[in-house]
Amino acid sequence: MAISTVLVTGAAGGIGWAVMQLLWERGIRVVACDDFTTGVPRKEQPGVTWENLDVADPELPNRLSAYPIDAAVHCAARLADRSMQEPSADVRTNCFGSMQVFEWCARAKVERVLFLSSSAVYGEQPPEPIKETALVHPGTIYCVSKLACEGFLKVLEAGYGLRWTVLRLFPTYGGGHKPSKTQGILNVMLTQLLAGNEIIVKGSLERVRDLVYVEDTARAIVDALCAPSTQGGLFNVGTGRGHTVREMIHMLAESLHKRPEDLQLREMDGTPGDPLYNVPDISKICAAIGFMPKFTLREGIERIVAQRLAG
Repeated sequence: MAISTVLVTGAAGGIGWAVMQLLWERGIRVVACDDFTTGVPRKEQPGVTWENLDVADPELPNRLSAYPIDAAVHCAARLADRSMQEPSADVRTNCFGSMQVFEWCARAKVERVLFLSSSAVYGEQPPEPIKETALVHPGTIYCVSKLACEGFLKVLEAGYGLRWTVLRLFPTYGGGHKPSKTQGILNVMLTQLLAGNEIIVKGSLERVRDLVYVEDTARAIVDALCAPSTQGGLFNVGTGRGHTVREMIHMLAESLHKRPEDLQLREMDGTPGDPLYNVPDISKICAAIGFMPKFTLREGIERIVAQRLAG
């Protein structure tokens, strides 16, 4: 596809920022939309126009209509860790806000919309690579909202001819996260390790996760956006390799030159909707766009630890 200007919602977030930078590096103009409640500070650069805007703001259609947008990457969403505490706010942003973006794209005849869904929609699954055809078991309002958005796109395709792609992202990590004890499993563990040797874990240490480095995720997003082969498709994005939470903690500790045997690990009750196993089959996206992750978990951990220690 020949794309010249892309709307990126949630452009100040970790994934949105990486997508925006990759588009910019490829010579594609970006309209970057974010309300800056979280994420990185706004950075002015040639070829990037910022719109300080909440996707649920009724002014969104008028503001976006000022730009010759060819395609859109919809990253904006409320963080999953607040979903159960603030369900109505979650629905406002993740359903209504998303629909505003999708409807504007449909009416404006935008060439392609790429929506970032979540691996969390799969819920509990057997311990084998999860295919896109697996039955979903959403356990939170956040997950239900993501599935609703997948449905919105199909209806708008039938009614308006909207062309779309859905990527179900497995947990993505990178240097963009601020220290936190609630957001991002590696970020939570790293924040605790930098403060001492006691690690509080919500849920079993034997939970198995596939984590994908943000640069790999951004590359999958941009390549899928530009490829005709992904139109109307639903794809997993991950590495296809699982690690237990215990293994992740040990890798983080080793990167900080701490001995795993010196750690005090405390298991607490898990979070509702958090499955025991979450590892994808990524053969579909590999076949569609030749996607292959470049970073192993250990390599990614070394990067985020170095970035955090550098300040």
